[in-house]
Amino acid sequence: MILIRKSAMNLTTAGSSTSRLLVSSLFKHAIATSSSSSSPPNNRYYCSNADSNNTTATTTNTNPTTSCNHQHSHSKKIGDHVRVRYAPSPTGSLHLGGLRTALYNYLFARKEGGTFILRIEDTDRTRFVEGSAKNLENCLEWAGIPYDEGPARPRIEFAPYVQSERLPLYKQHADELVKKGSAYYCFCTSERLEVLKANTMGKQSVSIYDRNCLRLSKEEIEKRLANGMSHTIRLKIPHTTPFTKFNDIVKGSVQFANSMIDDQILLKSDGFPTYHLASVVDDHHMKITHIIRGEEWISSTPKHVILYEAFGWTPPTFAHVPLLLNKDKSKLSKRQGDVSVDAYINKGYLPEALVNFVAFLGWAPSETTKEVFTLKELINSFSLEGINKSGSVVDLDKLDWLNVQHIRLQIDNGGPGMMDIVKQVKENLKRDLAIDSEEDEKFLIDAIKCVKDRIHKVIDFNQLLKPFYLEPDLTTEEAIKMKAKVWNKDNVTVGVPLFLKKLAAIDNAEFKTDTIYSTLQNTVREMNQSQQLTDKELSTKTNQLMSVIRYILLGAPTGGGIPATIAILGKDKTINRINSNLNSSI
Repeated sequence: MILIRKSAMNLTTAGSSTSRLLVSSLFKHAIATSSSSSSPPNNRYYCSNADSNNTTATTTNTNPTTSCNHQHSHSKKIGDHVRVRYAPSPTGSLHLGGLRTALYNYLFARKEGGTFILRIEDTDRTRFVEGSAKNLENCLEWAGIPYDEGPARPRIEFAPYVQSERLPLYKQHADELVKKGSAYYCFCTSERLEVLKANTMGKQSVSIYDRNCLRLSKEEIEKRLANGMSHTIRLKIPHTTPFTKFNDIVKGSVQFANSMIDDQILLKSDGFPTYHLASVVDDHHMKITHIIRGEEWISSTPKHVILYEAFGWTPPTFAHVPLLLNKDKSKLSKRQGDVSVDAYINKGYLPEALVNFVAFLGWAPSETTKEVFTLKELINSFSLEGINKSGSVVDLDKLDWLNVQHIRLQIDNGGPGMMDIVKQVKENLKRDLAIDSEEDEKFLIDAIKCVKDRIHKVIDFNQLLKPFYLEPDLTTEEAIKMKAKVWNKDNVTVGVPLFLKKLAAIDNAEFKTDTIYSTLQNTVREMNQSQQLTDKELSTKTNQLMSVIRYILLGAPTGGGIPATIAILGKDKTINRINSNLNSSI
């Protein structure tokens, strides 16, 4: 069990506009007739009541309407229709942590045959960034994990999916809490609250509101409201019980001392709810069964449990995933590298690779040690129980490795994945090198397969495919260094001309990689007739001859195998280019 007394944060355990208007209209009508929606459901939930000796008895409660000193277990059983949500705030670009949260929700929904929902939590208007909600949707589509329900795919009974369009619902529920005595009006000015915060600094680890407005008489409250005095609505944390407890699939049994939980503002003076009220109300009305979110939200969970109890609702099942860390084990931040998904898209990483990488940041399959997973394989293997408790280091070297594996996998498998890469390569070649590769797609695909083992990102194809379309520049610094390293008089004056003679004699039907390699070996044998070459010597000398040919033919030290490259370029193009460059190089 994790016990939190002094600090709520101390938990380290290593559509179209027309359809939107229609939905909004129906939603407003539904609010006026939804007073019965707050009645307690008949769902049973289980509580564990621990005594001072830490012995546990299991009891059943069918009407959890008040705050209790109990530990809430899984309130929804797997087998009910699973509904999960990714609920980001539109405050900027989607980052790796957000993608991981969305992915885990998506994988769990798919594994359980459930529904994956996108909800935009835009109630913090001071941090709202125009266009970021669309960016979030675009990134999910790019990653191959589109939502089932959300702003562009609404279900009338749950819409709208943007919190700023649901304000009357939050006001209704905040007022309900006040009537129940579970919340109260607060008229304190921001200046008073700042002074209160400053006075408590150093005295306790968290700033707790002093409940000044809770002591106001009913008459004084009514007077201030009648005068239009600016106010908020605060949650009244129950101090009659010492702890709020809940069970978390990842963290296990967690409890918070109620005395250290602040009377959270639920409804701000501008009429907008805070995250705490809006998320609980929406999760209930959207029938969310499991809340899968980042560990940074675990300190908010007791407030949410208290809200569920105040409303008489059954809490969903919680699963808080560990933090993402830099290599120095500090929390992942922009200061130490790229954290936005856009940055990785722009660098040319495949969505399959980034999804595979992010999935393993805090989770691993129990039945295998393999690391390269397709999305389908991730769905089949994923479980919430497999999520780690401790933070996960973001190792970009592993992302680079996974990207290489997925590029090779897609090229080897062919199909849509291969054609997506071909499309990207065509666009890159035309944009960066003015190379039009549209005319002969088979030639391009053969060339891609030839060099695939030498690339890390799709953009790397540019330089490796360039010699297939353009004459090499032997005056570059790279080419000059290569010549100095591989130039061999015997190979240049004897080996290359002899190889070209033998190459020209190959029948066109036999002009294939294996035949070309055998021709290179035969050239080396003929050059060394006076010696009986061992297999190792034959291999070494053949490689030396190929290095000279690589320089003359490609002008670069890296690329596909020389026999395969020659087979793709063709007999005439190979012979003409080698002859031309050989004469200018001698």
